[in-house]
Amino acid sequence: MSVNVCNRESQFRGVDRLMPWIARARGSVARLAKLRAACVLGACLMVSAPLAHAAYKPNAPQGVDLTGYWKLNTALSDDAENALQRKLEEDRRDRERWMRREGMADPLGIPPIGEPAPNADSPKANEQRSRRSRNRRLQQLRDMLLITDTLSIQQSGANLQIQTDFDSRTFQAGTTSQVSMPQGELADSRVGWDGLWFVIDRRSRGPRVLEKYRWIKKTDQLESLLVWSGDGPLEGIKIRRVFDRMESAPPPPDPDRGPVR
Repeated sequence: MSVNVCNRESQFRGVDRLMPWIARARGSVARLAKLRAACVLGACLMVSAPLAHAAYKPNAPQGVDLTGYWKLNTALSDDAENALQRKLEEDRRDRERWMRREGMADPLGIPPIGEPAPNADSPKANEQRSRRSRNRRLQQLRDMLLITDTLSIQQSGANLQIQTDFDSRTFQAGTTSQVSMPQGELADSRVGWDGLWFVIDRRSRGPRVLEKYRWIKKTDQLESLLVWSGDGPLEGIKIRRVFDRMESAPPPPDPDRGPVR
């Protein structure tokens, strides 16, 4: 009998010693459960975030119509050409420093600042070919910045057509789709109304471009914003423009320049 009592007491003491470990284990399980719940919630938020961002409205606010012919007011607008040249100069200096450090030639054929062109002694045909390539590249960047003297906008229900000097594009508000960026990247496109602004928002794994238009009722003018961000040749450029209303329609887009996606 005494032996059984002693065995039971030793068992109880063993259980008492295990209780702190059991409590800590239970606490760890509880923390793991909380962590798991937090991860699930975070994943749900990540999935729902793009959907929330895509919630541009299909209909314009009452009384808002962007329809009209518009002429760029240079005095009230940012100088997009100047912004582009500053960006190219900055990129060129960065490329020059990298080339000097690596001892490499420019793959685009653009010489470092202060140095002669690499094709200076080449045949004229090669020089002309290189010059045409650089000019095409520069014109593409200008078009990506929507450098235009005029705009023609037709708004009908959820549809909006925007014509520049070089292309014409049609959008349907409240829609999402996948489109190609000017340099070929696949991007998610979200289009629609955000308050008084008509928004065209394109995001890829590289560059992102945000394009916005609104009618200024007080002055009967059109305001536009263009913002490039992400990894791309126009990263960091933001252009604000103001357009005055015109009576007559601008000329049709130049077929040799467009379209720009």
